[in-house]
Amino acid sequence: MLNKGMLFSLAASLFLVTGCMQMKPIERLAIINARGVDLSGEDLIDTTLVIFQFDTQTKDISKIASGTGKTIKEARYDANTKTSFSLTPGQIRLELYGMDVAKKGIFPYLNTLVRDARTSDRVLLAITDTTAKEVITKGQEETNINVGLFMNGLINQKIQDDSIPKTELYDFTHAYFEKGQDPVLPIISSVEGTPKFSGIAMFQNDSYVDRLTLHDALLINLFQKTIHSAPFDISVQSEPLKPYFQKSLSGQKEEEIHLNGRIIKGKNNTQLLDKNQLRFQTDITIQMNLLEMSLELELENKGVIAKLEKQIEKQIKKKYEALLEKTQEMKADPFGYGEIYREHKANGELEKNEWREKYPDIDVNYNVDVKIVEYGTIR
Repeated sequence: MLNKGMLFSLAASLFLVTGCMQMKPIERLAIINARGVDLSGEDLIDTTLVIFQFDTQTKDISKIASGTGKTIKEARYDANTKTSFSLTPGQIRLELYGMDVAKKGIFPYLNTLVRDARTSDRVLLAITDTTAKEVITKGQEETNINVGLFMNGLINQKIQDDSIPKTELYDFTHAYFEKGQDPVLPIISSVEGTPKFSGIAMFQNDSYVDRLTLHDALLINLFQKTIHSAPFDISVQSEPLKPYFQKSLSGQKEEEIHLNGRIIKGKNNTQLLDKNQLRFQTDITIQMNLLEMSLELELENKGVIAKLEKQIEKQIKKKYEALLEKTQEMKADPFGYGEIYREHKANGELEKNEWREKYPDIDVNYNVDVKIVEYGTIR
């Protein structure tokens, strides 16, 4: 069930909405708090709406409605003909796009959100690797709460712990209109009916091109901002650390040691070294707490922490190099190297297609500095 805070917030929103429109009995109104968008045929849109109905006669206040039309508004009107209450779109917190929509391009639907004065630019955006209808309808059945709020919570949790970049309407449109950067969005999958955060979608302009991992999302976020509380998992080669082994805590092979920690401060500084040769240098600085290891090391030894830091640096550098290569193959720049390049042009101008052709040829030297600040919990 929804907690009291959520109920109060939604109910308050409903009263505010009713104050701005022709008065209707409150039990006949329903707030749309999440919307799924799929394609239906060649020129139709299929919308699946998660709604909150203020109904004192039932505990089932979260419902699903659906409609089809040539526009979002027409599809909502169609959904309204199938319900006994009036659908109000003023409190949409999440818009979920099916894979067919994401591949074709989501900007027409973003434009609808932007043009609606009732819609906040803090609406969360996401895509699914199936249809939005499947994720929403099955999710509502399995979670037993408002599935829109459930998915909203999944995404916000990742944003708040700095694991992924912000993916609100404002952030996507900002990256979309930037000439030297491409947007990313969360991917929500349906796992045994329950919505699950499963990866990050990489876009070219407004069209999906490929998926990235959650580990990739952290690397992108670390490039874009200073992070302060991000969960961090990484595996390092065990060979350089074998002199410091104590005993195995798991059945893992000894070729690797799996580390679990938290980045307490991570930041990036990137410079364009050679505009003509497209050479950049990216310095990544990380301070972290080490919480758990799959193999126990003699951490009281003065040399082991320094060696461990070097191994972590080496692996992060490899991961950045691999991510750069993968996104270069996509011709999609989630980092914003193009913006740095544009700032160094005499006229400060850069065409989107120009950077699309240049990005696969950039060369980046990644310099990673890691400091383990605390490791007391595993001593």
